Amino acid sequence: MRPSRPWRADNWADFLPSALGYSRPPVDLFAVARHRRIQHLGLRSMIPRGLLLPIAGGFETYLRSSVRRDLDISDVEPLGLLSHRQRFSLAHEIAHTFFYRLSDAVPSPDGTFSNALELEKMCDRTAGHILMPTSLLRREIGDYERIDATVVRSIASKFRTSLTVAIERISTVEPTNLSERCVLLARRLQGDAEILALYFGVGLLRTLPRPSKYTRVSEWIPDFPRLVCDRRDDCDWKITRMGRSVSFAKIELRTADEFLIEARVTASPMPSSSYARVAQG
Repeated sequence: MRPSRPWRADNWADFLPSALGYSRPPVDLFAVARHRRIQHLGLRSMIPRGLLLPIAGGFETYLRSSVRRDLDISDVEPLGLLSHRQRFSLAHEIAHTFFYRLSDAVPSPDGTFSNALELEKMCDRTAGHILMPTSLLRREIGDYERIDATVVRSIASKFRTSLTVAIERISTVEPTNLSERCVLLARRLQGDAEILALYFGVGLLRTLPRPSKYTRVSEWIPDFPRLVCDRRDDCDWKITRMGRSVSFAKIELRTADEFLIEARVTASPMPSSSYARVAQG
């Protein structure tokens, strides 16, 4: 059983929409920061992606940037001011405030975690809840049967998060649905690709194994066509597994080394047990 306070951090983040009075994405992180007594936010050239400093009555927060700038967080967060990475870093630092004693004149760590790595993992997870509260995310998903690469990209755009965060949150919110479909974010890696994040409908398990994060696609499907990883365009192909036809699509992203893979069981089986073709989308 996990400690109650870490669980409460996720729960607190999920109740932010009702606490702060917003009902649609994206989340206003400046409002959340003020709510957690962050008094100052600055951009600095520094090694860590984010930094939280306790001060009298609250905190100062700094985010990595090539441009030095102090930001006014007294108003609504302007769209486009922070990158997706900076927004995640800010949410991560906000999550850290939950593990401080705010009753002290200068907030001090409350000792919930003795292991720094576990604390960082917890704040990463809570950052996802802050950026994509469960109630708002479920509303955007609607019917889980809709979840595909297009929906994932649309949700990430609406919440102004990375695809990694969006896919991981969707997987958390819809962990046991019966969809026969998966969406993977992958990064090219020496003629192969590494899986960075995945949404996997449990209905697909009778046809394909569920891959693990940070494994290679060739470990997931040993005869995965390597030329798909090397190509820099969208493409699609089909295979037959367990007598069922599975359609694959690869969608290129702006980042040259990353792409999405979508797999879904189609209605009719194919006559062959091998790859049918790899075609340009």
